[in-house]
Amino acid sequence: MPVNALLLLMMLVLISLAFYLGRTRAFSLLNGTAKPLHSLPNYHGYYVALWTGIPALLLMTALAVFGPGLTKGIVENRLQQEAAPLIAEYETRLSEDTAAQNARQTLATSDSPDALSQARAALDDRRAAQTAGVLEDARENGADALELAGFTFSRLPPERRGLFINDARALAFNGQASQITPELEAAAAAFRPVDRTIRFGGALAALLLALGGLIYARRRVRAEFRARNQVETAILGFLVVCSGIAILTTIGIIGSLLFESLRFFEAINWRLDQFLFGTQWSPQIAIRAEQIGQSGAFGAVPLFAGTFMITIIAMLVAGPIGLFAAIYLSEYASIRTRRIVKPVMEILAGIPTVVYGFFALLTVGPFIRAAAQAVGFEDAVTQSALSAGLVMGVMIIPFVSSLSDDVINAVPQSLRDGAYAMGATKSETVKQVILPAALPGIVGAFLLAISRAVGETMIVVMAAGQGANLTANPLESVTTITVQIVMLLTGDQEFDSAKTLSAFALGLVLFIFTLGLNIIALRVVQRYREKYE
Repeated sequence: MPVNALLLLMMLVLISLAFYLGRTRAFSLLNGTAKPLHSLPNYHGYYVALWTGIPALLLMTALAVFGPGLTKGIVENRLQQEAAPLIAEYETRLSEDTAAQNARQTLATSDSPDALSQARAALDDRRAAQTAGVLEDARENGADALELAGFTFSRLPPERRGLFINDARALAFNGQASQITPELEAAAAAFRPVDRTIRFGGALAALLLALGGLIYARRRVRAEFRARNQVETAILGFLVVCSGIAILTTIGIIGSLLFESLRFFEAINWRLDQFLFGTQWSPQIAIRAEQIGQSGAFGAVPLFAGTFMITIIAMLVAGPIGLFAAIYLSEYASIRTRRIVKPVMEILAGIPTVVYGFFALLTVGPFIRAAAQAVGFEDAVTQSALSAGLVMGVMIIPFVSSLSDDVINAVPQSLRDGAYAMGATKSETVKQVILPAALPGIVGAFLLAISRAVGETMIVVMAAGQGANLTANPLESVTTITVQIVMLLTGDQEFDSAKTLSAFALGLVLFIFTLGLNIIALRVVQRYREKYE
């Protein structure tokens, strides 16, 4: 059994034992003295269990989060220490290399781009030659494998050092790596004892901490001890932590989007106008980083237009159908009909989106193309915005109907009775009383449906295509922001190129758009509530 699983099992046993001991001690105090307990015996048990479990679990969590980084830091430091003699030898040879000195002088004094390029290439060649020479001499002199691994690690570019360490870790614990070399095997051998020490040492520390907490808390159990207050304070603290995690997660998401988006805008020379208002989206163009801003290849207007078009089509389908279905189920349908129709309608929300996309590609798309060609639109294609929007609208009908139905049913029956007493018909009651009273919930249902439509990817990929096409014709192929984000972030990508970083800028725009929708909806609801109340 893994150490972490065994430790967790032991912690659960200790926590259960702590609850039993605390509760038993409280009962013994209750039976042994005439003084009543301030808190129920169960609260004393909870108090001892909390002191037993929380400090140890916090330590285990800290080890799980920071343990790999600590192991990595120790191994990297050891590699550097082992390779110190070879690094010093390398620096000495490089400083005595005439060709390397000439290349450095050219880099410091020349202004010619060609001369600078040649000097960089020459310096890189001399560095590679000196590195190979040092390694060859070290092997001939019988250098330790870990020393060679440390020197190899120190000579890697910064972006490849992480790959070296990850391969060594994978080789140490999984026996697999992208490549297996003697240097990697030596680094992997250095990983195992460090990781074992940290894991077993952390497990022992957690157990000792749990036992110490159990002994401390059990000694505090007294008749006058306010165990209930302590337990409720701990529960309140847990709730605050959960709320803080939600807030910090949101801040983290926004921060990551903003940071990477700033890197993208820096890569395109801060040409935000071309990104927000440009009409050409072609990040696959092979072009130097300093020329991307002038190329117009990152104009996101076609993505915005495709996203809005498909979302509008989907809402034109899901909005009326979902709302009218909710009105029928809540106000007109019999109980028997409601019990049958509502679950059947909600099945639509459980169908995988890839099935919707398959249905749109093979059934809806060809039907729309044939119908359009029959009325004279010869350029109609199978993958179109109309096909994706219609199928997506069917998919999000349950989001509108179920939420709207629940909100309408939550309207007090007294409002209906008052309307009927004034002589209003059922339709008048629905239009003038029930719908206005349920407006906040209905707005929320529509917002959820819009967010679902904006974030959909699979249906768009299969039914609307992937080409960035700026058009107002729903019979043509378009793409959306989410589809492009998936395309940009999948596969072997480098996160230092404008092409990949553009995905974060698109995500930031999508976040701002969704936030704007929420703000508008809140303003609408607030204005209505002021008028209604």
